[in-house]
Amino acid sequence: MNTEERYIYSNRAVAFLDVLGFQNKLQSFEEEAIDFHTIMKEEGELSETEEDEEQLGPYYYSKSASEFIETFNYAISKLDTEKFSYYLFSDNICITAKNINSNGEKSLIELLLVISELYFEFVQKGYFLRGGIDYGLFIDQSSIALGVPLATAYKIESSLAVFPRIILSNDFVKQLEIYPSEDEKEFSSVLENSLIKNSCEFQYLNIFNHIFKIEQKEEFFEIFKKNISDNLLLSAQKEHIFVKYKWLADEFNDFIEKYTGRLAFLDENYEATDEHIDNVKKMKISYGH
Repeated sequence: MNTEERYIYSNRAVAFLDVLGFQNKLQSFEEEAIDFHTIMKEEGELSETEEDEEQLGPYYYSKSASEFIETFNYAISKLDTEKFSYYLFSDNICITAKNINSNGEKSLIELLLVISELYFEFVQKGYFLRGGIDYGLFIDQSSIALGVPLATAYKIESSLAVFPRIILSNDFVKQLEIYPSEDEKEFSSVLENSLIKNSCEFQYLNIFNHIFKIEQKEEFFEIFKKNISDNLLLSAQKEHIFVKYKWLADEFNDFIEKYTGRLAFLDENYEATDEHIDNVKKMKISYGH
């Protein structure tokens, strides 16, 4: 008699993230790989024997696709694998986090901080993320990811998030309230009070909060300004895309107001000089619509 393998449900926080505009990038990745192969062949780098199916694959190379994968791997490499699992499939990313235990494990807060870092890493490459996070019973074993939280997180991303933001479900937010951080002082002032934002019935991650984990703070603002502005310019004749980056520009400008008015002075690890505050204020985005 065969012994049936048991897949056990456990409490998990599940994030489902989508890279905005990535479907359009897939075609350019493929074209770049084909161009690379053509150039290599014309320059005599490929011999006739290397044209067979076994040898052909390695010579289709896209630098842009590789950079995308490396960006993901770099950010994810900082995850504690005892607390987190992750999956990458095409332009979608799934990250799961275990429940906070009785010892005050900060998995849920860490998940938000990791997603903020992941968001910034992608922004530096010109990509923006949209997603949802839910909490509940979930099967998370090896290559198996199954449960209501993933379906809910996907629905949030595809139907509710709309803009380049990460919406938190009510169940996830309740867990944050039930299980406070072990080191309350660390998050009580700067991080906790500005980590989550509200808009009508939605609560979402304040991705600009990652500034408090960055040493080169002005460079952080410059990177966001450049990439948001670039996307506003590129989508100027496509209203359904433009409004998404207009929303993000407004969020960016609002954060600058809060940062220069109060938050910068709460950061115990950085001295916010008058010059720094003035420089950051000048980085607000004007989009002319």
